[in-house]
Amino acid sequence: MTKSQFNIKISKDLLVRVKRQAMMSGKSLTEHITDLVTNSLSENDFQNTNLSSVDKFKSLEDRLLTLESRVKNIEYLSQDLKPFTNSEAINCTKFMRGVFYKELEKRNFVDKSDAFDDFLKSVQVFDEFDKFYSDRLKEIMLSEKPTPWTGKELNELSSGDKCNCSIRKGLINWTGLIECPSQQEICDKGEELLSLF
Repeated sequence: MTKSQFNIKISKDLLVRVKRQAMMSGKSLTEHITDLVTNSLSENDFQNTNLSSVDKFKSLEDRLLTLESRVKNIEYLSQDLKPFTNSEAINCTKFMRGVFYKELEKRNFVDKSDAFDDFLKSVQVFDEFDKFYSDRLKEIMLSEKPTPWTGKELNELSSGDKCNCSIRKGLINWTGLIECPSQQEICDKGEELLSLF
Protein backbone atom coordinates (compact mmCIF):
# COMPACT_ATOMS: atom_id res chain seq x y z
CA MET A 1 0.00 0.00 0.00
CA THR A 2 1.34 3.42 -0.95
CA LYS A 3 1.39 5.88 1.92
CA SER A 4 0.75 9.61 1.74
CA GLN A 5 1.25 12.38 4.21
CA PHE A 6 -1.92 14.02 5.54
CA ASN A 7 -1.67 17.14 7.72
CA ILE A 8 -4.53 18.36 9.87
CA LYS A 9 -4.89 20.95 12.60
CA ILE A 10 -6.49 19.89 15.88
CA SER A 11 -6.62 21.41 19.34
CA LYS A 12 -3.70 20.86 21.68
CA ASP A 13 -5.98 19.07 24.19
CA LEU A 14 -7.27 16.67 21.53
CA LEU A 15 -3.70 15.91 20.43
CA VAL A 16 -2.71 15.12 24.02
CA ARG A 17 -5.70 12.78 24.37
CA VAL A 18 -4.97 11.00 21.07
CA LYS A 19 -1.31 10.59 22.00
CA ARG A 20 -2.37 9.16 25.37
CA GLN A 21 -4.69 6.69 23.65
CA ALA A 22 -1.92 5.67 21.27
CA MET A 23 0.51 5.11 24.14
CA MET A 24 -2.05 3.13 26.12
CA SER A 25 -2.76 0.93 23.09
CA GLY A 26 0.96 0.36 22.47
CA LYS A 27 0.88 1.91 19.00
CA SER A 28 2.66 4.79 17.36
CA LEU A 29 0.58 7.93 16.86
CA THR A 30 0.41 7.25 13.10
CA GLU A 31 -0.74 3.64 13.60
CA HIS A 32 -3.35 4.68 16.14
CA ILE A 33 -4.84 7.46 13.98
CA THR A 34 -4.79 5.19 10.91
CA ASP A 35 -6.71 2.54 12.90
CA LEU A 36 -9.22 5.13 14.15
CA VAL A 37 -9.91 6.42 10.63
CA THR A 38 -10.03 2.91 9.14
CA ASN A 39 -12.47 1.71 11.79
CA SER A 40 -14.74 4.72 11.39
CA LEU A 41 -14.87 4.29 7.61
CA SER A 42 -15.46 0.55 7.64
CA GLU A 43 -18.39 0.50 10.06
CA ASN A 44 -21.93 0.59 8.67
CA ASP A 45 -23.72 1.44 11.88
CA PHE A 46 -21.55 4.27 13.20
CA GLN A 47 -23.59 5.08 16.30
CA ASN A 48 -23.82 1.53 17.66
CA THR A 49 -20.19 0.85 16.83
CA ASN A 50 -19.10 4.06 18.47
CA LEU A 51 -20.88 3.14 21.71
CA SER A 52 -19.43 -0.34 21.58
CA SER A 53 -15.96 1.06 20.94
CA VAL A 54 -16.30 3.48 23.84
CA ASP A 55 -17.29 0.64 26.18
CA LYS A 56 -14.44 -1.55 24.94
CA PHE A 57 -11.95 1.28 25.24
CA LYS A 58 -13.11 2.13 28.77
CA SER A 59 -12.80 -1.51 29.80
CA LEU A 60 -9.34 -1.73 28.26
CA GLU A 61 -8.29 1.54 29.87
CA ASP A 62 -9.43 0.29 33.30
CA ARG A 63 -7.48 -2.93 32.86
CA LEU A 64 -4.39 -1.04 31.70
CA LEU A 65 -4.51 1.31 34.68
CA THR A 66 -4.68 -1.66 37.02
CA LEU A 67 -1.80 -3.33 35.22
CA GLU A 68 0.19 -0.09 35.12
CA SER A 69 -0.33 0.35 38.84
CA ARG A 70 1.07 -3.13 39.47
CA VAL A 71 4.00 -2.71 37.05
CA LYS A 72 4.92 0.66 38.55
CA ASN A 73 5.15 -1.10 41.88
CA ILE A 74 7.16 -4.10 40.61
CA GLU A 75 10.13 -3.34 42.87
CA TYR A 76 7.72 -3.09 45.75
CA LEU A 77 5.92 -6.32 44.87
CA SER A 78 9.17 -8.27 45.03
CA GLN A 79 9.41 -7.44 48.73
CA ASP A 80 7.28 -8.72 51.57
CA LEU A 81 4.07 -6.71 51.55
CA LYS A 82 3.80 -4.48 54.57
CA PRO A 83 0.62 -2.61 55.47
CA PHE A 84 0.35 1.17 55.34
CA THR A 85 1.84 2.82 58.40
CA ASN A 86 0.41 6.04 59.83
CA SER A 87 3.39 8.06 58.58
CA GLU A 88 2.94 6.58 55.07
CA ALA A 89 -0.77 7.41 55.24
CA ILE A 90 0.07 11.03 56.08
CA ASN A 91 2.43 11.19 53.07
CA CYS A 92 -0.30 9.68 50.86
CA THR A 93 -2.80 12.27 52.14
CA LYS A 94 -0.46 15.15 51.30
CA PHE A 95 0.31 13.74 47.85
CA MET A 96 -3.38 13.11 47.01
CA ARG A 97 -4.40 16.61 48.07
CA GLY A 98 -1.50 18.19 46.20
CA VAL A 99 -2.30 16.41 42.93
CA PHE A 100 -6.02 17.17 43.36
CA TYR A 101 -5.39 20.90 43.82
CA LYS A 102 -2.91 21.07 40.94
CA GLU A 103 -5.53 19.50 38.67
CA LEU A 104 -8.24 21.78 40.06
CA GLU A 105 -6.11 24.79 39.11
CA LYS A 106 -5.16 23.33 35.72
CA ARG A 107 -8.80 22.74 34.77
CA ASN A 108 -10.01 26.05 36.23
CA PHE A 109 -12.73 24.45 38.33
CA VAL A 110 -14.77 27.20 39.99
CA ASP A 111 -16.37 24.93 42.56
CA LYS A 112 -14.19 22.51 44.53
CA SER A 113 -17.20 20.30 45.25
CA ASP A 114 -17.86 19.87 41.52
CA ALA A 115 -14.21 18.95 41.05
CA PHE A 116 -14.41 16.43 43.87
CA ASP A 117 -17.57 14.83 42.44
CA ASP A 118 -15.80 14.49 39.09
CA PHE A 119 -12.73 13.00 40.78
CA LEU A 120 -14.81 10.58 42.86
CA LYS A 121 -16.29 9.10 39.67
CA SER A 122 -12.73 8.29 38.54
CA VAL A 123 -11.98 6.58 41.84
CA GLN A 124 -15.22 4.61 41.86
CA VAL A 125 -14.37 3.09 38.49
CA PHE A 126 -11.93 0.96 40.51
CA ASP A 127 -13.70 0.65 43.86
CA GLU A 128 -17.18 1.55 45.11
CA PHE A 129 -16.62 3.36 48.40
CA ASP A 130 -19.23 3.11 51.13
CA LYS A 131 -20.57 6.35 52.59
CA PHE A 132 -17.96 6.50 55.35
CA TYR A 133 -15.00 6.33 52.93
CA SER A 134 -16.64 8.63 50.37
CA ASP A 135 -17.21 11.19 53.13
CA ARG A 136 -13.65 10.70 54.44
CA LEU A 137 -12.16 11.21 50.97
CA LYS A 138 -14.30 14.34 50.53
CA GLU A 139 -13.14 15.70 53.90
CA ILE A 140 -9.52 15.00 53.05
CA MET A 141 -9.72 16.65 49.64
CA LEU A 142 -11.91 19.64 50.47
CA SER A 143 -11.32 20.61 54.12
CA GLU A 144 -8.84 23.36 54.87
CA LYS A 145 -7.21 21.34 57.67
CA PRO A 146 -8.29 17.73 57.22
CA THR A 147 -7.41 14.89 59.53
CA PRO A 148 -5.08 12.76 57.36
CA TRP A 149 -5.74 9.16 56.45
CA THR A 150 -4.62 6.62 59.01
CA GLY A 151 -2.70 3.48 58.10
CA LYS A 152 -5.69 1.43 59.24
CA GLU A 153 -8.09 3.30 56.91
CA LEU A 154 -5.85 2.91 53.86
CA ASN A 155 -5.27 -0.76 54.63
CA GLU A 156 -9.04 -1.31 54.79
CA LEU A 157 -9.60 0.71 51.62
CA SER A 158 -6.99 -1.24 49.66
CA SER A 159 -8.10 -4.59 51.13
CA GLY A 160 -4.50 -5.35 52.02
CA ASP A 161 -3.27 -4.75 48.44
CA LYS A 162 -1.21 -1.65 49.16
CA CYS A 163 0.28 -1.35 45.69
CA ASN A 164 -3.12 -1.27 44.02
CA CYS A 165 -4.72 1.68 45.81
CA SER A 166 -7.93 2.78 44.08
CA ILE A 167 -7.36 6.44 45.04
CA ARG A 168 -3.98 6.45 43.29
CA LYS A 169 -5.53 4.80 40.22
CA GLY A 170 -8.39 7.31 40.37
CA LEU A 171 -5.90 10.19 40.40
CA ILE A 172 -4.14 8.70 37.37
CA ASN A 173 -7.47 8.27 35.61
CA TRP A 174 -8.75 11.75 36.52
CA THR A 175 -5.59 13.69 35.71
CA GLY A 176 -4.33 11.62 32.79
CA LEU A 177 -0.94 11.28 34.52
CA ILE A 178 1.05 8.64 32.71
CA GLU A 179 4.21 8.81 34.79
CA CYS A 180 2.71 8.65 38.26
CA PRO A 181 5.10 7.63 41.07
CA SER A 182 4.70 4.15 42.51
CA GLN A 183 2.61 3.73 45.63
CA GLN A 184 5.73 3.09 47.69
CA GLU A 185 7.36 6.30 46.42
CA ILE A 186 4.23 8.18 47.44
CA CYS A 187 4.32 6.50 50.86
CA ASP A 188 7.98 7.39 51.32
CA LYS A 189 8.11 10.92 49.87
CA GLY A 190 4.55 12.31 49.85
CA GLU A 191 4.33 15.95 48.82
CA GLU A 192 8.02 16.07 47.79
CA LEU A 193 6.88 14.36 44.59
CA LEU A 194 4.54 17.22 43.64
CA SER A 195 7.45 19.08 42.04
CA LEU A 196 7.38 16.42 39.30
CA PHE A 197 4.00 17.69 38.07
